[in-house]
Amino acid sequence: MTETLSLISILSTIELKLNSALAVSNNPKSFNDQISELDKLLEALNALIIEKNNEHQFTDEEKELLKKIFNLIMKVEKINKNKLGFFDSLNKYFYDNVNK
Repeated sequence: MTETLSLISILSTIELKLNSALAVSNNPKSFNDQISELDKLLEALNALIIEKNNEHQFTDEEKELLKKIFNLIMKVEKINKNKLGFFDSLNKYFYDNVNK
């Protein structure tokens, strides 16, 4: 249960950071600051996934958070008019696992 809470916690924080980036999207410096803060969260998420040997079975709650994150990433990329490269492999991994 602790592992699930950790994953949910990380995903929730990523969701909050993406929402924060959208909220300050008209201020390039603040927007970029919010996006760069995601790096640490993504590292933590990656470490957790590796720890689980890439075999984690996502719960419905985790899947819902991931879907929200995907939608937020698309909005941020649209505002930024650029793909956020560091999300590419993560998106593929989650997409493959959420649609199981």
